[in-house]
Amino acid sequence: MWRTQIPKSIYARFFVSWSRVRREVLVLRDILLKFNARKVIEFGCGIGRHGYLLSKLGFDVLLTDIRDWRFGSARRMPFKIYDVLEGGNIGVFDAGYAMGLIIVFNYEQIIRALHNIGELLGKGIFIFDYNFTIYNEPREKIVRIRGREYRAIMMKEEIEPIEGGVLYKYRIDILDDKGNLVGVEDTEYSVYDKETIFKAIEEAGLKIEEIHWAKWDPIKYKYRLSKKEADSAFIAVRKTV
Repeated sequence: MWRTQIPKSIYARFFVSWSRVRREVLVLRDILLKFNARKVIEFGCGIGRHGYLLSKLGFDVLLTDIRDWRFGSARRMPFKIYDVLEGGNIGVFDAGYAMGLIIVFNYEQIIRALHNIGELLGKGIFIFDYNFTIYNEPREKIVRIRGREYRAIMMKEEIEPIEGGVLYKYRIDILDDKGNLVGVEDTEYSVYDKETIFKAIEEAGLKIEEIHWAKWDPIKYKYRLSKKEADSAFIAVRKTV
């Protein structure tokens, strides 16, 4: 299971930049409009930038996560604590989405989460992204925040084969411009190939409505849409019955 001890203001600049979020939100917008969805729920919202931008586009968005980690403008967004692994009723929605969430679960958890989401949304569409390969983090990345420089350094990286994919373990240290350690992400998660993910979708009682393929750019740290099958995808699913 993924976890981080990086302050959210720093995490936002390194891993959830506005340029990355805007690109992903455009994909979400097009799918949501295609399925006539206006009232939507985000699962695992994190700092909340996706939901914030969708709300600016006119969507009625409820942010949810297992803890309130909203940052910046997203703190003004509607929010409720919700765990997709536990499930339960939280309201009625036209659609739901999750960015960077499903990939942190193992196979059994993916099935459970997708099943619970399907039960909540009923006939509504659910959209999630998945990278079928590891994110291939750069060895070092530098950003400036309020006049100060911060470095993210890959300290450890291990890859172990598992059924249907790999177990990815890594540690990233965040240092400020004085060399002080200000954050650590020392964690692991499973990465499955597309056949395994498609099987999990089916086992969860869902069907694929459409797929938007993308390639992951580890340098710019964001997706590039692809006209052909690629290493990542935005997948829209719904209940079979």
